[in-house]
Amino acid sequence: MTQKFDNRQKVAPGDTVFEGDTAEAGNGVYEDGEKLRSRYAGIVRYQEGTVSVRPSNGRYIPQEGDIVIGEVKAVRYSSWMVDLNSPYEGMMKVDGAVDEYIDLDEDELTEYYDVGDAIVVKVSSVSEGFDVNLTMDDRRCRTLESGRIEEISPSKVSALIGKGGNIIRELKEETDTSMIAGQNGRVWIQGGEHVKAAEALKNVGEVADRPHLMKSAEDLMEADLNG
Repeated sequence: MTQKFDNRQKVAPGDTVFEGDTAEAGNGVYEDGEKLRSRYAGIVRYQEGTVSVRPSNGRYIPQEGDIVIGEVKAVRYSSWMVDLNSPYEGMMKVDGAVDEYIDLDEDELTEYYDVGDAIVVKVSSVSEGFDVNLTMDDRRCRTLESGRIEEISPSKVSALIGKGGNIIRELKEETDTSMIAGQNGRVWIQGGEHVKAAEALKNVGEVADRPHLMKSAEDLMEADLNG
C-alpha cells in the first residue's frame, strides 16, 4: 500500500502510481483493481490521500490546490465565474471570496470583483464532472491591479519555477520585476524591465534548465533576429 513514484515525478500513461486502498483516484488517474494508474503522460501529485496526474501537454486541467491567474468573466447573484485558460471555468462563491458579510439583496458583488478583473486564486475543489470551485482563502491570492499578463504552455510552468523557485527568482532579479506564475500558464509581470522578462518567458521551455536564464534567452532572441 504505497506510492510508486516521488511526488511531482514524471509518469507515462498506464503507469501504476499507487497500489492499495488508502488513496483515492483524482484527476488524471483511474482505478484498476487495487492499483491506481495514470491516464496521461504527465506529473504525478500525492496530496492528502488523493493521487492525481497533470498532463504534460495540452490545455490546463484544474487540480485541487493549484494557484492560478484567472479573469472574471461574469458576476452572478452569489458568485463570480472565472476564466482559467482551461476548457473548464471556475466558480468563486461569496463565502470563498471575502471575509466580511455580504447582503446579496443589498450589496453589489461588482464592488469586490468585476468583469475583466485579473485575480490570483486557488482551486479549492474539482468534482468528477469538472465543476471547479475557487477560493481567495490563501495568502498568495489577490487582485492584480496593474502590470501585464503573459501566457506560456501550462506544461512549462514547472520548468519556469524550477527546484525551489530558483529560475523564476533569477529572472525577477535580472529584470527587477515582480512576477507570479500560475499553474494554468499565465504569468503576471510588473515593473522593471518587464518587456525583457516577457521575451525571456517565450524561451523558457528551451532555457529553463540552464544557468543564467536571461543570457540564454538573449542569445536565442539574437539568433532569431540574425537567422
